[in-house]
Amino acid sequence: MNDLMSDYVARVSNAVRAGNDEVVVLKNKLILAVTNKLTKLGYFDSYTEEGYYLRIRIAPNKITSIRRFSKPGQRKYASYRNFPKIIGGVGFSIITTPKGVMTNIEAMREKVGGEVLFQVYT
Repeated sequence: MNDLMSDYVARVSNAVRAGNDEVVVLKNKLILAVTNKLTKLGYFDSYTEEGYYLRIRIAPNKITSIRRFSKPGQRKYASYRNFPKIIGGVGFSIITTPKGVMTNIEAMREKVGGEVLFQVYT
């Protein structure tokens, strides 16, 4: 598999739509950092590492949808001045920056840009 982030977004999205409270995803450093960030924000209850996989417990009724923004064939970068708008303002973007994985709000506060990985809607 080439694009683990798209697989991650698809698995979490499918689990949310199906009403599952747990999902298993493949693991790498970026996936681990994103999962840690979403756990700190309260969208995931917890996660455990199991070899090459992460077992994630999804918090009930927190995420309504999750959508991949930047893809391997078309990377999308943004400066802190022009992050993509969230429809209705209910959600945020997850961004990789030189200072680590951040939400669009944290990146604007730190005044750093980066690659917009995906958007989470609450």
